[in-house]
This record gives sequence, structure tokens and C-alpha cells, in this order.
Amino acid sequence: MSRRLSTLSLPALLALGLFGAACSDPQAPGGGDLDPRVLYSFEGCDDLLDYTKAQAKQLIDEYGNVYGYDYSNGWWGWEGDGGFGTTGAGESGGDSGGEPQPGDGGGDGNGGGGGGQDYSGTNVQEVGVDEPDVVKTDGERILAVARGKLHFVDASGASPALRGSVSLGADVWDAQMFMHEDRALLLVRAYPYYYGDGGIDGQPQGFDAQKWFGEDYWNSLVRMIEVDISDPDNLKIVANLYITGDLVSARMVEGVSRVVVRSQPTGLMWKDPNEFFDWAAYEKEVGVGNWDEAIYQKYWDKALEQSKVANHALIDASTVENWLPRYVFEDLSGGEAKYTQGMLLDCDRVMHSGVYSGLSTLSVLTADLNANLTLGKGVGIFSEGETVYASKDNLYVATTPWNPADWAIDAKPEDQGRTTYVHKFAIDTRDRADYLASGEVRGWLLSQWAMSEYKGDLRVASTDQLGWDNATSESFVTVLRQSGDDLQQIGQVGGLGKTEQIHGVRFIGDTGYVVTFRQIDPLYTVDVSDPTKPAVVGELKIPGFSAYLHPVGEGLILGVGRDGTEEGQVTGLQLSLFDVSNKAAPVQLHKTTIGSEWGWSEALFDHKAFLWWAKTGLAMLPMEWSSYDEQNGSYTWEHGAFGFNVDKEAGIQLVGQIQHPEPQGQDCVDEWDCGYYWSPMLRRSLVIGDLVYTLSDVGLKASALAGLGDKHWIEFPQE
Repeated sequence: MSRRLSTLSLPALLALGLFGAACSDPQAPGGGDLDPRVLYSFEGCDDLLDYTKAQAKQLIDEYGNVYGYDYSNGWWGWEGDGGFGTTGAGESGGDSGGEPQPGDGGGDGNGGGGGGQDYSGTNVQEVGVDEPDVVKTDGERILAVARGKLHFVDASGASPALRGSVSLGADVWDAQMFMHEDRALLLVRAYPYYYGDGGIDGQPQGFDAQKWFGEDYWNSLVRMIEVDISDPDNLKIVANLYITGDLVSARMVEGVSRVVVRSQPTGLMWKDPNEFFDWAAYEKEVGVGNWDEAIYQKYWDKALEQSKVANHALIDASTVENWLPRYVFEDLSGGEAKYTQGMLLDCDRVMHSGVYSGLSTLSVLTADLNANLTLGKGVGIFSEGETVYASKDNLYVATTPWNPADWAIDAKPEDQGRTTYVHKFAIDTRDRADYLASGEVRGWLLSQWAMSEYKGDLRVASTDQLGWDNATSESFVTVLRQSGDDLQQIGQVGGLGKTEQIHGVRFIGDTGYVVTFRQIDPLYTVDVSDPTKPAVVGELKIPGFSAYLHPVGEGLILGVGRDGTEEGQVTGLQLSLFDVSNKAAPVQLHKTTIGSEWGWSEALFDHKAFLWWAKTGLAMLPMEWSSYDEQNGSYTWEHGAFGFNVDKEAGIQLVGQIQHPEPQGQDCVDEWDCGYYWSPMLRRSLVIGDLVYTLSDVGLKASALAGLGDKHWIEFPQE
């Protein structure tokens, strides 16, 4: 029987999930009402198995499947994606936020890029809380992930030099990393390789997931890679940890990382009603080529019941290994690979929320980069959601259970609206994390930036609406304060952006800046100096919207977004400088539009693509744009990084543009393949001393900080 969780030690944190989050009543497997805000632990594997089997059977009985869409009437719901308003990528939504102080340039886990420091770090949400990225630097070393390899660039001398590269293998996708002293921890999305076709040139490539996890396993894998970077001329992969699931988020504080992984159940081959539908009998009754809705429904209902019986049997035969994530650990430190495998989580380290929210597990693992990578102990929660936010002392996980009734076309007003549950964990020690408290807010969150901790309180920006009716949409800023194991609401203000949804948000000190959009972009200033009485004190309406907001000086915020018309049509990429020194009267001082309406920047969706170097007032962002030649009827597509000087009086002035050369020696099918597909897309910018480095998949370019003129070019070796 489940028990309420209170102050449970968690060396590696948490979990939530999306698998079939469509039902149900907040009851424990053994019965009894539960608090939907509270986390409950299991007493052991039997208790956990009772819970998963009971919830899975309830889904089968109600919907005919475990995904939450209704087989009986043809309405297909969302397969646990969090519903409207959530970002499928978890931490990479197109919002803005964070707590870096104006002018500090963001920062990484080693101190950021402000003050007396002569290099820029990753543009993170909280100073001192590092986030994984494709490039890292400590001012002398640059680590970059590109072309399937990890590259080490020595930037300590007059001319940067590539010292070494190590291949990450054939199964790499979307790699990110942390760097701490002489270790790098890479976080990679990988996919199983099908060994049946003999691989490349007759050699199998990548990790054989079917060998370890079963022939039916085709889902993604999370691969954690420990790399010894102490000798830049001989980079060594010393360990790999493969986990069934998908990477959601990660943070690192003082060399201790928490890695969040979402995993679906494995090895359960669900039966679809179509496998049991008797088409021969149906066609015999109605005639070949004929259609009769009532007779079809009769045969469908029979097939549905048969699939339910088969799936019930499948559930009855399931084991704990089917419901919890699994791992394979590859130790390469001794030269010859040594393998261990098993379940990622112990049953008594798994929790569920008081309201059923899914059967996937989102596990948070702790990896201390001061020591070798080990499995450690993790904790999991069966719960929907994927929004993770961390300060230096606490980690918050927000979950928004999906309920089809909330969005049904014929839903009643009293059944509509969403609720987000927020769970708080202490992470102020290196070897564990402790569950502290839980609370709730109305609506759903855009992503990590919708939360911000300030003086012990948590500010949360959310959007809610009644069912499918956009006319009822509005946004809120809510303040939660811990009291015992409760995150109690001590203040709230609503009414922001009626009929609109949040597109950007940033909390700076005791002020929140919220951008909503559907037709005209209102920028709201929310005074939270009195957390019990948050209040909207200012509003600025302009066309378009700002997806990312960054402080660039006292009372100044730079917005990265899209321009637009009065009718709400989105046009080109736009930078806007706002004067917010008077909370009651925010003003747009300057704006500039970049490129055509086909322009796009990764900074719109990922804050780590944006660079602010306060010492010279330089803002940089990568850009893609196209142009059309009317004479020959062709498009050209280009990539580059634009640098702007931002000044309150002078405005937003273009300093220069950086582009990377096309790679040499590429195998191209034709000119189009070389010129278009291989055109290097710039993704990141960083500053070391008097140089600006820009990263693409092709290489690393150093340019003069003053004027952005070319200085050095390093092309990365191909795989």
C-alpha cells in the first residue's frame, strides 16, 4: 500500500511521465483518496506492480488502450504530450526567463561571463546553475560537439589550436555536455541500430539495444558518456551508461549534475482492435465494397472487447522490469569493456503523485563529475509532465496531468481548465536530494522559465483556458511559499493576455515580465515585491512578440522575437530594446528587423543560442535566412551570426556578420547538395578575451571582438 512521502533522501532525483495519462481518480491501488499535490512512495516491488497493473487495466477498460485515446467513438486524444500549452522538448521552449542580474552575461557552472571574468559561459537561467550545451569553455579550453565527435580546442595561446577529437560513435543524436575540471559528461539521445542488415561495410554500428533490452525495443536511448579530457591530445571515453528513455533536462551545480530521463514501459506488445477485426465476416454480411456504419460498429465492438481481454492477460503477465527503466553500464576504464545491467530504479525509490498522471517514469540521476561515472541510485515518479527548474539549492518539477474531459468539445465549464502540480526538492548537498513540499497552480506552464525562486518563494507564470475556447484564455502569476510539506499559494494575479497565451516570461528581482500573443503583443510588468499581493502595474502593446527577454543594463531589456502586423501576421526576426525602469510605463525605445520574413534564429527557442557580452554591449545570435532572385526564380539560403551593439541612446546597431566557410572535401551528390545541405549553420557564440568564437557543425571561427573581423578558422575533422 502506498504511503505518503515526507523528507525522503534522494541521491538522484525524480520522475514523471507521459504514458497514458488520461485517467483517473486519485486513489491508491489499495483504495483511499489521496492528496493530488503530494508524492507517495511504494513499499516494494509488489506494491509498485499492483499500482501499475491496476492503472493500466483501468485505462484498457475505459479507453481500450493505455494511450488515452478513445477507440470506441473514433476520437483520438493526445498520447500524454502534456496537452496544449506544453513544449514537447521540455526545456527548449520559445520562452525567456531567469535570474541573472542585468549585465552579467548569463553564466555557467564556473561563474558565468560577467564581473571581472574575461570569458562568457553558457547563457543559463540561474547564475551558478549550469545547463548542458554543445559547447563549453573555461576561458582556456573549448570543448565542442560537432560532426559526431567531441573536439578539444586550446584557446590559451595567441592562436587557438585543435588539440584532439574523439568519436562518439554512430548512434549519436542531439549531444549536449557539462565540463568540470578534467572530465566532460556528455548527454546523448541515441537510437537502437538494426543489426540484421549487417551494419556499415558489414560491421554493426552503435549500441545493440535489442541484445540488451529485447528484440522489440525500438525506442530512443539516453547515453551518458564520461570523457577524460586531462590529456587534450588523447581524449578518452572511459564509461557509457545506456538508459531506456529520452533525455528531458539536466542541471549542474559545483560539479554535481542531475540528469532527467523520461522512460516508457518496455516489452509490452499491446494488441490493437484492428488485429481482431473480422473483415471477412463483415464483408459477407454487408457485401464486398459496401459500407454499413451500424454493422461495422458491431464488429468493431467485438474486436475491441477481444483486444481488452488480450491486453488484460498481457498486464497480468507483466513484471516490474516491464514498467521501470533499464540500463546497461559499459566500463572502459580498464581498456577491455566490462558490462553490468539491470533496472535503473529500486522499487522503494519510486513514487507516484496523488492524482494518476501516467505510467512512464521520469528519472533524475545524480552524477558527481569529481568522481567516475557510476549508476548511483535514482528515484522515479509515475506522473505526467516535463518542466524542470532549478536554483542553486532547490529543484522543482511541474506536472500537468492530461485529462481528455478538460478538452472535450461538449465539456461543461465546471469540468474545464487545467491544474499544474509543483514538487520541490532540496539539492543543497552533493550526495542526495530531499523531497520538501508540493503545491499547485491554475493552468499549464510554457517551460522552465515559467518558474523562478526569489527569497525562498516560487513565482510561477501559467496560462489557462476553458476547453477549446481561446476566448476564455488568460494568464496568471502565482506565488507559492513552503509551509511544512505544502507549497501554499500566498498571492496571485490573473487577467493577463485575455484570449492569448504566454510566449515569453522573465523574472528579474521583484518584477516579472510576461509576454502574451495572439494578435498584438502585450508586455506586462508584474510587481511581486509584496509576494502576497502581486499586481500588474504596466502594459505595453506592440505588433509581433518577444520570445526571449534578456536584461542588458539597469532598467533595460532586450527582446528577441518576431515582428508583426496589427492584424497579428508574423513577419521578420526582430530585436527590441525596452526601457522598464518605470514599471508602470514600459517603453519600446528601439527596434530593428533582421532579414526577410523567412528569417529564423535558434535563439527564439533556445536561450543558449543567445550571447550578451556586457563589457562591450554586444548581443549576438545565430540566424538563417533566405532570399528570392526574381530574375532566375531561385532561392538562396544562408546561415550566419549577427552581432549588435545595444545602447539606450544609440539604439541597436549592427556591428557585423560572421559566416563559416563551406567544408572542404565533402562528398556531394551535386552542386545543390554541397551548396544547400552542407551550408554550415552557426549555433553558438562565446567570448574569450578580445575574440568572439562562433560554432557550427563544420568548425570554430575566432573573430575580433571589435568589429567581428575574421582572425582564425579551425575546421573539425570529419567522422
